[in-house]
Amino acid sequence: MTSTPTPEAPQSAGLSLRQTLFLGAGLGILLPALALGYFQITSRYENEVNLRVRAPMQQYADVLSRGVAVAIWNVDHGVANELVDAVMRNPDVVRVTVTDEYKEIFVRKQSEQEPEGEVLREERDINYNGARVGRLSVELTAQRIQREFLNDLIKLAAALAAQVGISFLFIWWLFDRRMMRPLHSLQEGVQRLARGELAQPLVWQREDEIGGLARGMDTMRTDLAALIAERDEKNAALQTELAERRRTEEALGFSQAKFAAIFDASPIAMTVSHMTGEFPILDVNSAWVRVFGRDRSVAIGSNGETNGMWKNRDARDAVMQTLLQQGEISRYLAWMVRGDGQGEMLCEISGRVIALGQESLLILAYDDITAKHQYEADILRLNATLEQRVDERTRELTGALDRLTAAQSELVRAEKMSALGSLVAGIAHELNTPIGNSLTVASTLQDHANSFTNEMAKGLTRSRLEEFVGNIRQGSGILMRGLHQAAELVSSFKQVAVDQTSVNRRRFQLAETINEILLTLGPTMRKTSHTVSSQVASDITMESFPGPLGQVITNLINNALLHAFEGRQQGHITISAVAVDADWIKFTVQDDGVGIPPAHLARVFDPFFTTKLGQGGSGLGLNIVYNLVTKTLGGNIRVDSAPGQGACFTLTLPVVAPVVAPEH
Repeated sequence: MTSTPTPEAPQSAGLSLRQTLFLGAGLGILLPALALGYFQITSRYENEVNLRVRAPMQQYADVLSRGVAVAIWNVDHGVANELVDAVMRNPDVVRVTVTDEYKEIFVRKQSEQEPEGEVLREERDINYNGARVGRLSVELTAQRIQREFLNDLIKLAAALAAQVGISFLFIWWLFDRRMMRPLHSLQEGVQRLARGELAQPLVWQREDEIGGLARGMDTMRTDLAALIAERDEKNAALQTELAERRRTEEALGFSQAKFAAIFDASPIAMTVSHMTGEFPILDVNSAWVRVFGRDRSVAIGSNGETNGMWKNRDARDAVMQTLLQQGEISRYLAWMVRGDGQGEMLCEISGRVIALGQESLLILAYDDITAKHQYEADILRLNATLEQRVDERTRELTGALDRLTAAQSELVRAEKMSALGSLVAGIAHELNTPIGNSLTVASTLQDHANSFTNEMAKGLTRSRLEEFVGNIRQGSGILMRGLHQAAELVSSFKQVAVDQTSVNRRRFQLAETINEILLTLGPTMRKTSHTVSSQVASDITMESFPGPLGQVITNLINNALLHAFEGRQQGHITISAVAVDADWIKFTVQDDGVGIPPAHLARVFDPFFTTKLGQGGSGLGLNIVYNLVTKTLGGNIRVDSAPGQGACFTLTLPVVAPVVAPEH
């Protein structure tokens, strides 16, 4: 009987069930952990690269592109090197290269060590005032982050190897107890993470593979919580920054509104123009509309060439060329044209170029000095005929004196003293006393003459003749003294008038000139309860301009009367002068008034600065004083004051004024 051979079971070349289970369990643990760990580390790597390399690199590029723009424009290698050195302090910075517009290297710095990891580069154009002036290249290495990434990979690989080894030892015995239940618990934790419940940590009982997975997921939960907290902090910081930006914009809007109000309220005609192209006008103020007689809507968008406001195009080109070269212009004289056929006017033009961010603006002020120019021309014409007018006035005074003598009898009968005082007050109040005395003596002499004539008819004795001669001599002396005093007064008034209406240079006694000026101010002082005294040495002689000096003294006294004694019944002004040396004189005008507040001391000589606007103050008195002292008289002036202790104006003047054309 032949037996049928039993086929042998095929030898499986594959793994056993346990091995498969072990392998499947191990791979089931290992592969997801590897994938999750790799995703986490790569994501963290990318985040770290972006946060620690790309973000600083972009920030450095932004800061350097703005900072070195000015340095390239000014060809200032020192400033550029300092900016680049500040960036090179970061060990991750590999190289910083700055080239100019011709692609030539302006600054180049690089790390002493060659980078081993990935090198990232950021390039930017460098712009200044809208124009490209160069290019910036910043290179940073991710070497440190790559080393950290490699260490994380090694740690992950070690952890996973430990997990798989432990799993292989205990998986069969602990498969159900140590896998399914922890996995179920882990699943619940994952669901909580999916719902965003990050406050409750993942809990595991043992440090096995599932425990390691739970630990990794809990680490991820912690990282996610930290990222979310960081996001919330950044959102809060962003909200704060937005609020600060809104406050800044509101402050900027308020500042712009305030500037617009000041600009429009300025009494000087002003324009604001772009410093590009043909200098188009952006805005004009109300004073400009009033002075030029043109509508604001017509002026905005036009320029000085198209709107016809300049009489001479060459003058406009000269002004613009000066502004382009120097950035400012001061007191340039040019003839301008008013709108609507209102004629021409002479303007004193001042302006400056200002920068607002990336924009350059031109502010011009037009001061109409047509009337001043005409006044100066009139003064020149008057000065040309000054001698003739003095002669005419002398003849008029001589004629008036003759008429007064002829009307002597009538004046005596009509209460001569009162009538004489009224008549003389009409000529000059200060002439009342000497002329009245002279007329009285003349009347007495006339009576003596009549009496002497009558006695001559009867027979003249020697004693009577001697008496008559003595009376005549005494009366003549009194009459000469009175007339000499009147002549001095007339001479003083005439000299002061000549000085005040001209800027002639001459040699004069300072004390005498001061007394003449104070004499002309006598009526003004007598209207107040305040007094002025002069303590000027009589031996000081100057070769200067008495007219401007008189205007300076008059303005300082009027300034004291207007400001110094507010709220006080009586005040005193002292004028003194001493010779510092052979070439200089120290001149002071001091009052015992309320003083000047410290906040105003630095501005008292500024034009249009006054605390009495609309109450008699124009804000130009002390500015005129400053200009006359420093320019015409060739000296300097300062003011010292303390609240409640009065003010003292100190002038240091040369004995011989500079030989220059004085300003009016």
